[in-house]
Amino acid sequence: MHITQLINQPFVHSNIANNFSDRLFVQAMLDFELAIIEAREHHSLIPKGILQQFKQALSIDLFDIDAIGSQTYLGGNAAIPFVAQAKSLITQELKPYFHQTVTSQDVVDTAMMMMLKPAIANISHDLSEVLQACAVLIDTHNMTPMAGRTLLQQALPITFGVKVSQWAASLIAVMPNLAQLEKSGFYLQWGGPVGVSDQENEHHELPQHVANLLGLSLPLLPWHTNRQPIHAIASTLDACAGAMENIVEDIALMCQSELGEVAEPAIRGMGGSSSMPHKRNPVLCALIKTATLRMHGHLSVISSTTAQPFERALGQWHASWMPLVEGMALVAGAAAYLKDLLQGLQVYPERMAANLDLNSDAYLIQPLQHYFLDNQGQVYPLIEQASQEAHRDHRGFVQTFLSLLKEQAIYRNADRASGELEVILSPLTYCGAADRQCQVILKTIEKLI
Repeated sequence: MHITQLINQPFVHSNIANNFSDRLFVQAMLDFELAIIEAREHHSLIPKGILQQFKQALSIDLFDIDAIGSQTYLGGNAAIPFVAQAKSLITQELKPYFHQTVTSQDVVDTAMMMMLKPAIANISHDLSEVLQACAVLIDTHNMTPMAGRTLLQQALPITFGVKVSQWAASLIAVMPNLAQLEKSGFYLQWGGPVGVSDQENEHHELPQHVANLLGLSLPLLPWHTNRQPIHAIASTLDACAGAMENIVEDIALMCQSELGEVAEPAIRGMGGSSSMPHKRNPVLCALIKTATLRMHGHLSVISSTTAQPFERALGQWHASWMPLVEGMALVAGAAAYLKDLLQGLQVYPERMAANLDLNSDAYLIQPLQHYFLDNQGQVYPLIEQASQEAHRDHRGFVQTFLSLLKEQAIYRNADRASGELEVILSPLTYCGAADRQCQVILKTIEKLI
């Protein structure tokens, strides 16, 4: 399970990747086998003291991990050489008690669940901190106007707070699935050679005992060719990936030099170019985007392996291992990067306002015409002139229009004391229920975190 440092490491969570090492996978397989021995000894199905003998004989340091790796191709999975090597390390008297009523798929699938489960807790924690960072941005910018954009073009005004609220809403939608997965979505696999389990095991409820020892859930039946548990993990990871991707797509576009509405945190040494010193690239966005795209591909593979024939599949079972493990490391990495991105995001309300004003005539002309209805002969030409000059000179419509008004006597007739004109020209007037939506999300985050 090597994850190369130069090609793959930048996009995964380094601690999670380290936890997916060959050594720890062998340790997980060993823990499963020892848990079975412990449960069988507890129910007096094997002599007392056997577990202690196994623990002394099968220290992880005694295993030749490289040898297990080099021999894996002979049987198509790591459990076969692992079991063979374990038996070579124990006495003849102990061998009958090792790997009882289990098969290689039980060992590999259960070890996989044991390795993956802690990573989900890591992702949940980081995404909770992402939501907290969203709450800070929403609270700060719930009244910060900016351009809403449809089909990548300016449309009507929104607020930056409501944009972040939409980001948060996507994450809020996936958090319950993450929590449920962490609580009960990682299952023990113990069905024996063809999945029908063992009468003695079931009579003494050994699977439940072993599941408890390993911190796993007990499935309704062994899931050797029912791969819904795997698909549930992968689809939840992909949903997280999609929610995070949505956020960084917006941020990367808003970071463009031409917009300049936000910027990534100023992290020393990050964002530079090998040939253009002036550039400040949105590298965190790129890292997250790459990880999420790859997770989408991994889900595609895992979805293709969900239907598995007979009592053990040929290839479908094996094909899901790396996409699942790597997908977990990628999503964990993306969540950690997103936390850094949103906690340090630099927001520029002045640029948001200036960009919005470039096309503000699109939504202001009609209310201005209505407001100056009694003076339409004088004001309508000014509105048209302001619009043309603003677009021609790349200036804001509002300031251009006000400058033209000041030259006309009609300006003195506007009821400035009541602030009516100020209300009409404020983009916040046209932001609908943006503030209410911000408050809804803030309350939801407060309850969720």
